Amino acid sequence: MGANNDYDFSLPMASLLRVGTSQAHEAAEHSQGGVRLVKGELDKEEYVYFLMMMWHVYDELERGLDMHASYPTLQPTYNPALLSRTPSLSQDISYLLGVPEATWQKHPSHSSLMTSPPKSFTEYTTRLRELSESSDPTRLLAHAYVRYLGDMSGGQFIGRRIAKAYDLDMDQGDGVRFYDFKKLDSNESANMGDLKKIKEWYRDGMNAGIGDDTALKAAVLEEANKAFKMNASIFDLLSGDRQVQEPQQPAVPAKQAKGPYDPILASLGGLLPVAMTVGLALVVYIGTGGASGNSVLRGAESWLRN
Repeated sequence: MGANNDYDFSLPMASLLRVGTSQAHEAAEHSQGGVRLVKGELDKEEYVYFLMMMWHVYDELERGLDMHASYPTLQPTYNPALLSRTPSLSQDISYLLGVPEATWQKHPSHSSLMTSPPKSFTEYTTRLRELSESSDPTRLLAHAYVRYLGDMSGGQFIGRRIAKAYDLDMDQGDGVRFYDFKKLDSNESANMGDLKKIKEWYRDGMNAGIGDDTALKAAVLEEANKAFKMNASIFDLLSGDRQVQEPQQPAVPAKQAKGPYDPILASLGGLLPVAMTVGLALVVYIGTGGASGNSVLRGAESWLRN
């Protein structure tokens, strides 16, 4: 991809991505599955199906990042102890299915996914594998940016709504470990201030890894737009049309799961945009209403801009 004259390629990589992916963000605003995810309208088994797809996405991404840990454009942001999501996804899936972690891939829901994988899911994981096997894996940075910074931004709000929808204990962490990041300098769970520091560290690393190379900036920008579209396609699978295997009760009875689950914010009126889990500006509509709801929305929007 040559440099697109519509963008200022003198900008640092992170700033360029924020500007250059705005159309992909906007195109994802009306994702029906994303709306259902945020409002807590997914049945638990459908949410688990989503987590299974995410596990495979992260497995491909993180295998590639591990393989190319010392590659110049990837090394500054390589920190698997801080960022890796594959282990936490596995823990969440096993808890929500009520099976040992070593066995969830044999569960009928996962067998169904792998026997008849959706096209968009296959395209996503295949693309990540292609980049990992490439002689220049720089474009993996775009996918890591979309996923990790999204998980640290809109994903934090998603996590709390998921916990409420499925009656999970956010503090205890069972079933929602995917959304938990540790601090940069300790093994304590990160709060919003800590996450802001991690995101700043990550953006600085991106800028250092790519430098002033216009061709690399163009390639990463192009790939980031693809990544946003691939994530939106995964959300499109959460339309409620498919049937999935009913999971067992959680192995650890922290709280009794409800089913079917009442949508979060069901009593609140109006639909206003807030950031989705692929973050930074991958937006869906959620309900807000009244002074309290508007205050929460303003706080969320302020946080997501940082």
